[in-house]
Amino acid sequence: MAEIEIRNIGKFFGPVEVLKDVSMTIADGEFVVMLGESGCGKTTTLRSIAGLESVTSGQILIDGAEVQDKKASDRDIAFVFQSFSLYPHMSVYENIAFPLRAVRMNTSDREAAVKEVADILQIGPLLNRKPSALSGGDMQRVAIGRALVRRPKALLMDEPIGALDAKLREQMRAEIKRLHISRGSTSVYVTHDQIEAMSLADRIVIMNDGILQQIGAPEEVYLRPANLFVAQFVGSPVMNVTDVALSGDARVVIGGNEQGFQFPGQVVSHLNGAPLSLGIRPEAVLLSHDAAHGAIEVETTNVEPLGSHDIVDVRVGDTVLRSRTEAGFIKSEGQKVWVGLDPLQAHFFDRDSGQALRGTN
Repeated sequence: MAEIEIRNIGKFFGPVEVLKDVSMTIADGEFVVMLGESGCGKTTTLRSIAGLESVTSGQILIDGAEVQDKKASDRDIAFVFQSFSLYPHMSVYENIAFPLRAVRMNTSDREAAVKEVADILQIGPLLNRKPSALSGGDMQRVAIGRALVRRPKALLMDEPIGALDAKLREQMRAEIKRLHISRGSTSVYVTHDQIEAMSLADRIVIMNDGILQQIGAPEEVYLRPANLFVAQFVGSPVMNVTDVALSGDARVVIGGNEQGFQFPGQVVSHLNGAPLSLGIRPEAVLLSHDAAHGAIEVETTNVEPLGSHDIVDVRVGDTVLRSRTEAGFIKSEGQKVWVGLDPLQAHFFDRDSGQALRGTN
């Protein structure tokens, strides 16, 4: 296994700068997920680690040794692509064994290595089949097995389950996590799917426009987003974000509603008068059928039933907030309810820079 360190790498494609001073360290045995929208630079970063792309500036180190000038074949890195890329004329066994044949491993050692990987991936009964006889999930297992069979220093995966249907993606997420735990491999995984990121990662790297926005454990990027981009990118439904004003008596005024929400002084005491945006997740927008201290009477504008829970929209002044409620709590739109905010789950951001303004909450 290996530690991977990226130091201030930059990358240009012609005049277009796609990576901008990206730095991070991936610990030995860690599972890191790179998350972001299409075109944000996450795949370019992954391919740069693998040696499939050269970097314009900066350094890439594997176990302390610089590799940015080394060929991909000299880095001892395995790469799993979104497309399965299996050899159609070869059996599953031959596909997995191909990297071992390339280095002329003897037959008995090769057979033992393929059997070990096939057992881990639970594809032992499929070794004599051709790829055309496999399901999408089984083909992806074979692709992962081919990458793992030579025990690389690190396993890099570029949206490896993106082409599968929803049920298979769920199954493969569990398989990939189980595989990582059993092998203890250093793994770097690229996706635009936040569910994959939250469920798989030890740490998540969030990128936007070639810039690393935040790196942290899943609960950290969810509960303490570094800026507005992270706040609105992580979480489903997305975090409510709205411009607010802060009154002298610690009331947070939303959407021109003069009543505002009373916040504890210690939650807002760090705010310095800069233009503010409030971010609050739907589970912290609290609805009640009865009047409650600090709550505002509003009207529901939409109810979205999702089985285990509902998402209910309410209008506060000229702003719509989304709330997560138990299923059936609100029967229909147009219903009068009372809304309050959980101040301990509120996030404040500088409206101009987008950066989080941290307090004691």
